[in-house]
Amino acid sequence: MSISIIQYIEAAGNYTKVITTDEVISIREKFSDALDLLNGIDFIQVHKSFAVSKKHIKSIEGNQIFIFDNIIPIGKLYKANVLQMLKLN
Repeated sequence: MSISIIQYIEAAGNYTKVITTDEVISIREKFSDALDLLNGIDFIQVHKSFAVSKKHIKSIEGNQIFIFDNIIPIGKLYKANVLQMLKLN
């Protein structure tokens, strides 16, 4: 699987859901460990349970990120990081 098709990852207990353009995959990996693997590959943590691929973001409205048909919440602690990312792009 190519990392480029990953839209976002979501914490799900002891698992992490990897949402791609084609499917949803559950991996037995802590969210923080999965995020470490994707660190530096254009992923940004936007909520305690979500990290998104910058290239798949369709739009950002208020405290929500839209990626295709999915709506990802932006946590209060992560809002500044998201705003900083937007300035850099």
